[in-house]
Amino acid sequence: MDTTNKQIKKIRIALKMTQKQLADLVHIDESMINKIENGHSTGSIRTLTKLAAALGVSIAELIGEQSPEQREEDDVQTTPQ
Repeated sequence: MDTTNKQIKKIRIALKMTQKQLADLVHIDESMINKIENGHSTGSIRTLTKLAAALGVSIAELIGEQSPEQREEDDVQTTPQ
Protein backbone atom coordinates (compact mmCIF):
# COMPACT_ATOMS: atom_id res chain seq x y z
CA MET A 1 0.00 0.00 0.00
CA ASP A 2 3.04 2.25 0.05
CA THR A 3 2.31 3.23 -3.55
CA THR A 4 -1.32 4.01 -2.83
CA ASN A 5 -0.65 6.55 -0.12
CA LYS A 6 1.89 8.33 -2.33
CA GLN A 7 -0.51 8.30 -5.27
CA ILE A 8 -3.32 9.80 -3.23
CA LYS A 9 -1.10 12.61 -2.01
CA LYS A 10 0.43 13.20 -5.46
CA ILE A 11 -2.96 13.41 -7.18
CA ARG A 12 -4.47 15.57 -4.43
CA ILE A 13 -1.58 18.03 -4.63
CA ALA A 14 -1.72 18.09 -8.44
CA LEU A 15 -5.39 19.07 -8.12
CA LYS A 16 -4.39 21.82 -5.65
CA MET A 17 -6.68 20.26 -3.09
CA THR A 18 -6.12 20.32 0.65
CA GLN A 19 -6.57 17.29 2.87
CA LYS A 20 -9.59 19.05 4.38
CA GLN A 21 -11.19 19.58 0.97
CA LEU A 22 -10.67 15.95 0.03
CA ALA A 23 -12.00 14.75 3.38
CA ASP A 24 -15.11 16.89 2.93
CA LEU A 25 -15.71 15.42 -0.54
CA VAL A 26 -15.57 11.83 0.71
CA HIS A 27 -17.27 12.55 4.04
CA ILE A 28 -14.48 11.35 6.29
CA ASP A 29 -12.38 13.06 8.91
CA GLU A 30 -9.36 15.03 7.73
CA SER A 31 -7.18 13.04 10.13
CA MET A 32 -8.04 9.87 8.19
CA ILE A 33 -6.74 11.44 4.96
CA ASN A 34 -3.57 12.33 6.83
CA LYS A 35 -3.21 8.78 8.17
CA ILE A 36 -3.74 7.27 4.73
CA GLU A 37 -1.29 9.63 3.00
CA ASN A 38 1.34 9.04 5.67
CA GLY A 39 0.98 5.25 5.51
CA HIS A 40 -0.49 4.87 9.01
CA SER A 41 -3.77 3.49 7.61
CA THR A 42 -4.70 1.81 4.37
CA GLY A 43 -8.33 2.86 4.40
CA SER A 44 -11.19 0.55 3.55
CA ILE A 45 -12.07 -0.44 0.00
CA ARG A 46 -15.11 1.79 0.33
CA THR A 47 -12.95 4.76 1.37
CA LEU A 48 -10.47 4.14 -1.44
CA THR A 49 -13.34 3.96 -3.93
CA LYS A 50 -14.66 7.30 -2.68
CA LEU A 51 -11.17 8.80 -2.80
CA ALA A 52 -10.68 7.65 -6.40
CA ALA A 53 -14.01 9.19 -7.42
CA ALA A 54 -13.27 12.46 -5.61
CA LEU A 55 -9.86 12.67 -7.25
CA GLY A 56 -11.26 11.80 -10.69
CA VAL A 57 -9.16 8.67 -11.18
CA SER A 58 -9.76 4.95 -11.42
CA ILE A 59 -8.99 2.56 -8.58
CA ALA A 60 -6.19 1.17 -10.77
CA GLU A 61 -4.59 4.61 -10.95
CA LEU A 62 -5.10 5.21 -7.25
CA ILE A 63 -3.25 2.03 -6.31
CA GLY A 64 -0.55 2.64 -8.91
CA GLU A 65 -1.52 -0.18 -11.26
CA GLN A 66 -2.34 2.15 -14.16
CA SER A 67 -0.93 5.49 -15.18
CA PRO A 68 -3.11 8.35 -16.44
CA GLU A 69 -1.50 7.83 -19.86
CA GLN A 70 -2.60 4.19 -19.91
CA ARG A 71 -6.16 5.25 -19.04
CA GLU A 72 -6.17 7.72 -21.93
CA GLU A 73 -4.92 4.99 -24.29
CA ASP A 74 -7.63 2.61 -23.04
CA ASP A 75 -10.27 5.32 -23.47
CA VAL A 76 -9.18 5.95 -27.07
CA GLN A 77 -9.23 2.24 -27.87
CA THR A 78 -12.73 1.74 -26.44
CA THR A 79 -14.28 4.88 -27.95
CA PRO A 80 -16.69 3.98 -30.78
CA GLN A 81 -15.63 5.29 -34.16
